[in-house]
Amino acid sequence: MFFITQPIKDNTAVLFDSYLVEYFKNTGIILFFTLLFSTIIAIFLAYFESFYEYRFRNFFRFVLVLPFAIPSYLFAYIYADFFSYFSWFNIFLREQFNLRIHFDIMNIYGAIFVFSLAFFPYVYILLRGFLAKFSANIINSAKSLGKSDTAIFFQIILPLSRPAIVAGASLCAMETLNAYGAPNYYGLHVFSTGIYKAWIAYNDLNAAIKLAVILLFVVFFILLVEKIFRRPYEISSKTYPIKRKKLSKIASFIIIVLFSFIFFISFLLPVIHILIWFKRSFLDVNYSALFILSKNTFFLSLSSSLIILIIATFLAFNQRFKKGRAKIIISSLSNMGYSIPGSVIAICMLALFICIDRINEPIYNFFGINNALFLTLSPVLLIFAYVVRFLALGFNGLDAAFNKLPSSITYARLSLGKNPFSSFFKIEFILVLPSLISSFILIFIEILKELPLASLLATSNFKTLSFEMDRYASDEQLAMLSAPALVLVLTCFILLVIFNLIKERK
Repeated sequence: MFFITQPIKDNTAVLFDSYLVEYFKNTGIILFFTLLFSTIIAIFLAYFESFYEYRFRNFFRFVLVLPFAIPSYLFAYIYADFFSYFSWFNIFLREQFNLRIHFDIMNIYGAIFVFSLAFFPYVYILLRGFLAKFSANIINSAKSLGKSDTAIFFQIILPLSRPAIVAGASLCAMETLNAYGAPNYYGLHVFSTGIYKAWIAYNDLNAAIKLAVILLFVVFFILLVEKIFRRPYEISSKTYPIKRKKLSKIASFIIIVLFSFIFFISFLLPVIHILIWFKRSFLDVNYSALFILSKNTFFLSLSSSLIILIIATFLAFNQRFKKGRAKIIISSLSNMGYSIPGSVIAICMLALFICIDRINEPIYNFFGINNALFLTLSPVLLIFAYVVRFLALGFNGLDAAFNKLPSSITYARLSLGKNPFSSFFKIEFILVLPSLISSFILIFIEILKELPLASLLATSNFKTLSFEMDRYASDEQLAMLSAPALVLVLTCFILLVIFNLIKERK
């Protein structure tokens, strides 16, 4: 509150006088069309996967979540280079077919394209999970009334799937507002880049906080709309598995081609492009520096994920025995961080830790610590920010897992007179362990990919993989970012394979 009331610097006023309207306009356009295209792609994939049988269905079921392993800013770097005049693709076209193609993707349309590729898995994963539990009785009843497959899709499946679609779209919206790397590289004026510019370029924390507060109001408006549209329809509790309809050879071929195309542009092509970059630059890579970057990133991801899971386990377990307002407060506070863009959290954490360091300055002097910003310039700030940002991922997964356990298990355990702490780990903890591991994997992946917090809070002696990729991109050394990109994507790929195995065994 103190920083909000403080005046901004004279040279920072241009961000409000000249760019504020552009921030609103660009952010709104990117957000609307990213949600539109991501949702359309996700509905198409989830519907045909859930209701139809075709060749390679299980293969596509796995590979179509792999874009989750590639951050949006990496998509932006890859496709900007792919469509550039000197890319291997354009060189091949010129040499083999004498074709000269100029396609400028570094604009608002390109940002929508890369965000749609990066964020459709958020809607797709939630929607296919919902459709997997869809009752065959509803479909059979509609068919008995003479409804066609098209009518059933638009009049029954889509309306009943609205809660899952809206939930996925809201996650997509939060990620779009949170994104910094792609708009910054494409030279777009949006709120996330404005906040970064106010703090890094103009060194004006007060201006950054004012922009963050405006963006926060945009987020709260989106959450209000999401709450209105997410109201579910009532569905019969008795569900029977759907028997998937076999597609004709022509229809199956068309679906396989379309699914293959989406897989190619959203995962396979980016990975191929990274490998081509790495082939060009592997002799120039400083592998000792890469090891330190990887070690820093894995340390932050591991420590933050473990802290999140400890807090989430405590909150989710106690949430079961709360009722009314207390339950709502715990749930709201736990989920609040993920709704707030990383740039906003970063600025708030900076303001908080600067105040803490000012208060603790006499203590630092007593212990001979000469750094007045001891905590602000330490990894503690980043870990704290990650915990605030991603607590919701751990809480929601564990809350769902604990709610599936009968309360009688806990009461029976406590009635035996055993140590409550140790007996918890022998019973409930073991029962929710698969969900705990799944939540850990999702949190770890999100922290690995996270850029806005790292770009604003990482110090010069404690950089991360995402921070280094952004630095190389800013210096137009795209081939050099291939090594950290490979470490990140390969790690995320392995974790997604483990995540998929856990889900399939549930």
